[in-house]
Amino acid sequence: MLKTFQNKMNSQTETHIYLVVIVILALAIILLKPAVYTIIPSLLVIAAAFYFARKNTESKELFYSSYMDNIVRNIERANHFAVSSLDIGMAVFSKNGKLQWKNEAFAKWVGKSKLEGMSPEDILPLPSNMNFELMCVKDGEIPLLLNDRYYLMRYSKVETQEKAVRGNEDNNTSGLLVYLKDITELQLLKEKYNNEHICLGYVRMDSYEDVMRGLTETEIASLNGEINTLITKWVAEHAGFVCRTNKETCLVGFTRSSVEYIESAEFDVLKKIRQLRVGNKIAPTISIGIDCDGETLEDMMRNANDILFQALARGGDQALVVKDGASKAYGATTVVTTKSTRVRVRLVANAIKEAMQKADRIFVMGHYDEDFDAIGSAIGVAKLAKALGKETVIVTSDVSNKTNSITKIVKMLDVFWNKNKGKNQEEDNSNEAVHYPELMVHEEEALTLVTPKSLLILVDHHRPSLCASRKVAEAIPERIIIDHHRRAEDILINESTLLYLEPSSSSACELVTEITGYFDNTLEFSAAEATALYTGIVLDTKSFVMQTSERTFEAAALLRRSGAEPNLVRDLFKDDFSAIQQRSKLIANAEMPIPGLAICINKDVEKNEAATVLAAQTSDRMISVVGILASFAISEFTDGSLGISARSTGLVNVQIIMEALGGGGHQTVAGAQIANKRAKDVEPLIIEMAKKQLDKINTNEGELES
Repeated sequence: MLKTFQNKMNSQTETHIYLVVIVILALAIILLKPAVYTIIPSLLVIAAAFYFARKNTESKELFYSSYMDNIVRNIERANHFAVSSLDIGMAVFSKNGKLQWKNEAFAKWVGKSKLEGMSPEDILPLPSNMNFELMCVKDGEIPLLLNDRYYLMRYSKVETQEKAVRGNEDNNTSGLLVYLKDITELQLLKEKYNNEHICLGYVRMDSYEDVMRGLTETEIASLNGEINTLITKWVAEHAGFVCRTNKETCLVGFTRSSVEYIESAEFDVLKKIRQLRVGNKIAPTISIGIDCDGETLEDMMRNANDILFQALARGGDQALVVKDGASKAYGATTVVTTKSTRVRVRLVANAIKEAMQKADRIFVMGHYDEDFDAIGSAIGVAKLAKALGKETVIVTSDVSNKTNSITKIVKMLDVFWNKNKGKNQEEDNSNEAVHYPELMVHEEEALTLVTPKSLLILVDHHRPSLCASRKVAEAIPERIIIDHHRRAEDILINESTLLYLEPSSSSACELVTEITGYFDNTLEFSAAEATALYTGIVLDTKSFVMQTSERTFEAAALLRRSGAEPNLVRDLFKDDFSAIQQRSKLIANAEMPIPGLAICINKDVEKNEAATVLAAQTSDRMISVVGILASFAISEFTDGSLGISARSTGLVNVQIIMEALGGGGHQTVAGAQIANKRAKDVEPLIIEMAKKQLDKINTNEGELES
C-alpha cells in the first residue's frame, strides 16, 4: 500500500501536503494561544505558504510544459527527417482511393508529376488483379518494377477519419498507406545467382541400333562423328560442357540463363541432328532431359536421368526441361519409331506375373467411357489373371447405351459364349470358359471388393483424371500401368507401380498381346478374346493405316490365327444412318482457317458417349481429305463444358496441342475435355499452335528442296 502511495506521489501533491501541514500547525497555535501575537503571525504564515505553493506549482507546470514541447518538437523533427530523408517512399491514399500525400522519394521513384488525386493503379504498375479496394482488405507486399529498378511495395489499411455512423456501413473510413523500398541490388544479385545456377542434363540417341543397322563401319564412325560434332558445337555455343558416358548417351551442363536461351530457340539441335544423312535410311534423333531444380549435383544428375526417360517414354525426339517445379517439352515432331528389341516386353511380362502372384484379387480398369482398345486390353489382362487362378474384376465406367463400346463388346462376347455353350467342356478350349461380361462391375461394387492385397492394372491410360473410377484407383496403392500414349505430367504413379509406356506401339491391345506370349508360352487366345484384342488394334490404327509397325502386324496375325473374326469387327464399326448424316453435316460446315488445318464445331449437344464418338469419327474423316494435315472436331456440350477430338497425319503433333489445353493422347490421336469454355475461347489457341508446327514443316521442306 505504501508502495502504491509512493507511485502516485508527484511534486504537486507534495506541495499540497506541505501546505496542509503548515495550515494545521498555524491553526493549532491560534487555538492553543488565542492572542494577537500568535494569530497575526500564524495568518501571515498561512498566506505566505499559500503564495509560495501557488508560485511553485506554476513554475513546475511551466517547466514541464516547456520540457514536453521540446520533446514533441524533437519527435516531429525526427519524423519529418525520417519521412523526407530516409530511402523509403511513402504515400497516403484517402478513403476514396485518391492520393493525399507522398514524400519526395515516392515522387522521385514513381517518376510522374501531379500525382495528387490519382489512384494507386494509375500511379503504380500493379498486377491486373489488384486495385485500391482489394489492397484495403488485407495488408500485404509485392515486388514492382519501376523505371528499370526493383521495389518492394508494402501496403496497409489506415483509418483516415472517425468511425462511420452505425447503420451506415457504406461510409468507408479506411485509407491506404503505401511504402516503397528499393531492392534493385538484392534483386540483381538474385538474378545473377539464378542465371549462373548450374543445370545438368542427359542427351541420348534414340533407336541407336535401328539407325546404325545396315551401315558399314566407316559410315557408323562418320555418323557418330557428325552427331558428336553437332552436340559438342551446340554445347560450346552456350558456354556449357559435355561428357560422353557411352556411345548413346552423354552428360551436359549449362547455366540457367543458357538453358532459357536454348528454350527460346526451341532446342534447334533436335532439328539439326534429324537432318543428318551419312548412308543411314532412318533419320537419327535424340532425346534430352535437363533439370534446373536439384539442390545438389547428385540430385540434378538423378533428376536429369528420370527426365530423360520421361522424354523417351513420350516417344523421343524431344527435349524435356524441369524448371521452377514445372516441366516443358520441346520438339516431338517426328513419328515415333518402334523398338526392335523384345527384351523389355519379356521383363515386363515377368514383373506383371510376379505382381499378380502376390495379389489375392486383380482389378483391371481402362479409361472413362471406354473405347474398343481400353475394353479389349482389359479383357486381355483379365485373361492373364484368370490363367493364374486369381479372382479378377474388370472395373468399367457407368456409361451404357446402344452405341457404347462396352455394350457392343459384350454383345460380341455373348455371341461366342452362346456358340460354345452347348459344347462339352473337355472338348472345348479351356480359355472359352471365361465369360468376361460377368467380371465387369461399376465403381460401387468394385469398392466393396477391394482388399489390402489387391492389385490394380490400368490399361490404355495413365492419368488420374481419365480413370473409369478415380475412387478405385485411389483405394488400391499397388498399381501397374500398361499404356501406349505419350507420358503426361500428371501421371498416376507411385513407388510401388510398374510402368509400361510404349508410345511406339499402336495400341494397348498390341502391348497386351505381346505380353501374353512372354507371360506364359502355353496360353492361347480364345476366339472371343482374340476378336476383342483385334478390335482395339483396328480402332487405334484406323484399320492398319496409322501408327503401325511390323510388331503391329505380327500381333494382328497372331490374333487372326487364334480365331479373331474380322467380319464381327467390321460390324462393330458400322454406323447408323443418322450418325452418318450428322457427321456429313459437321464436315460440310467445317472451316480451314489456315492451309493444312480443318476445324468443325458441333454446338449445343448433349454430353454423352455418342457425341464423343461422333466427334472422333468426324475428325477421322476430315484427316482423310487431301491437303488436311490436322483436324479438330469441337463439341460444345449443353453443361457448359467442351470436348475436342484431334487427329493428325503424323506431321503435326496434336498431343502437344491438346496437352496445352489440359488434355493429352498420342501424336496422331489426341483429345481434351475442358470445363466452362466455348469454342471461341480455344479455337484461336488451336490455330496459333497448329500454325507454328505447320510453319516449321514448310520451313523444313523448303530447306530440303534447296
